[in-house]
Amino acid sequence: MLTLDIMKAQLGMIAANMKADISAGFLGHAERWFRDEVGTEMFAWLKTLNGTEAESKELLRLAHSCLAWYAYSLAFPHLKYKVTDLGILKNNPEKSIAVTKWEYIDSRDANLSMLDLSLEYFWKEVELVKPAAFTGSSAYAKRNRCFVRSAAELGDLLPIAGRNYRFFQKLIPHIEYVEDEHLRKAMTAGVFDELKQKWQQPNASLSYQEERLISLVRRAVAYFSVLEAWSYLPLTIHETGISETRSKDGTMEEVAPDSNLRGALKQQLYTDAQKRLSGVIEFLDENASSSLFSSYYLKYLAGGDSRYEADDFTDKPHVIL
Repeated sequence: MLTLDIMKAQLGMIAANMKADISAGFLGHAERWFRDEVGTEMFAWLKTLNGTEAESKELLRLAHSCLAWYAYSLAFPHLKYKVTDLGILKNNPEKSIAVTKWEYIDSRDANLSMLDLSLEYFWKEVELVKPAAFTGSSAYAKRNRCFVRSAAELGDLLPIAGRNYRFFQKLIPHIEYVEDEHLRKAMTAGVFDELKQKWQQPNASLSYQEERLISLVRRAVAYFSVLEAWSYLPLTIHETGISETRSKDGTMEEVAPDSNLRGALKQQLYTDAQKRLSGVIEFLDENASSSLFSSYYLKYLAGGDSRYEADDFTDKPHVIL
């Protein structure tokens, strides 16, 4: 779907001197990423387009833009190096100078910003065109599983969150948790499930009150999800330990966090783990029976061992009020 010529047409002079043997691997990775994003059905449909169909011409152009900027962002860190039998060499043509670190970081961030913008415009066009290859696919259900579906929508609802695709991908688990644990319980399961079912149908007819309620729910989800993620934002966990990312003069660096931040992250992880375990237990308490989750039912709900043991103050110097 993405060729070097299409990539050069999208990026202009930026990629004018890129060669096929350099870019081939990155083009393939970009196609795999985009197929995962839009779904197998829609990706196959986009490959059948030739750009002459009036209703899908812009959609195809934006798809090419997403692919091109993603492939270029993958290739960007490698373009200045050349690997030979002598080792790794750095390309330094005559009468050229190497860019500074902050210029390189700024250029890389600009590439990713163009990817964010291309994705934002692509999904807006998809919502406008509503191709059957997408609305009837599993990818459509996946995209609409949450009330906030993209970085652009999050930025509209909560401007301080920006419109960053990579940040939004990390936020999705928090969005799902907020919807299940906060909104569904606050609205009652019946109201929430009915509203979400209509939200997930491409041609559903919504009343004014339902549209208003969805608008309010989406605002709440946006704020609560960032709040849920807040404690985890300063620190990153690697296989080598925990690091804190800091920005200065346009460059990013990772440093070892102080003990207070490490302790706060550990406590937050423990608290959130306990909340999720409580959700599992609550679900089993409500749904377990002799035929469904029977071992749990027999142990905890049918006269077996009690999960909740009363405090025993026998021979203890406590005063019970």
